[in-house]
Amino acid sequence: MNIQVKKASGIVEDFNPQKLLESLLRSGAEQEQSEEVIEKIISEITPYTSTKKIYRLAHRYLRQFNRVSGLRYSIKRGLLRLGPSGYPFEKYFGELLKQYGYQVEIGLMLEGKCVKHEVDVFASNDKEVILVECKYRNRAENAPDVKIALYVHARFQDLRPVIKSRYPGKSFSGWLVTNTRFTSDAIQFAQCAGVTIKSWRYPENNSIEKMIEGKKLYPVTVMSSLNSAQIRRLIDHHVILMKDLARMKEQDIQRLLSISNTKALALKKQADELCFCN
Repeated sequence: MNIQVKKASGIVEDFNPQKLLESLLRSGAEQEQSEEVIEKIISEITPYTSTKKIYRLAHRYLRQFNRVSGLRYSIKRGLLRLGPSGYPFEKYFGELLKQYGYQVEIGLMLEGKCVKHEVDVFASNDKEVILVECKYRNRAENAPDVKIALYVHARFQDLRPVIKSRYPGKSFSGWLVTNTRFTSDAIQFAQCAGVTIKSWRYPENNSIEKMIEGKKLYPVTVMSSLNSAQIRRLIDHHVILMKDLARMKEQDIQRLLSISNTKALALKKQADELCFCN
């Protein structure tokens, strides 16, 4: 087939069924289920269909076959829903680092060599100290560029001597993290300057996506049935991960979100299935 589709950036490219198949398989769907989803999508799309619509179709049909895979397929969209400010994304990334063994503090003011800096995420363990600058974006095409990487690098350089003197014997690193992607210039500069960067698919073996899947650290925002107000309420009450929701009792979910018992049971069931399935 030779159907062209339009990406969020406005770029037009050939529709690639294999790329779509791989994304469906990564969500945990079976090969046969994934192929059937693609067949359904192909029957509905026309030239210049947006990739956003293709995603919605894939999500809809995948959930019909496999609800857990449908939730996993929503991770990228779930990260975009960690707004509208950047604070929920900072809290979420802090939770990721906690699950990987770090002690974490959010929104610290630290004195640098020259000036004070607000650090989005401060993470430490017995061996290292990590300062994280989080750049949340609510649109997939809005990629942090090299100017941001330059600015963040300068801040880390000002903080480095202070951190090294305060935590002798521990290594220091600065991370620049986004929920979408970085421009190629930002990646090139970060590699040259020694800034660790993490985005949806970068670096390939240790991206945010890999961190999430490695320990099933799905944000509550993967659940499309939750509206913005309910998401804010959950995050304000430190229910950020689906694992947090799965550990709650149905009546506590009902009370916190002001929903019916039936809806609370449904949310609890989905969280259990997603976090505790094999």
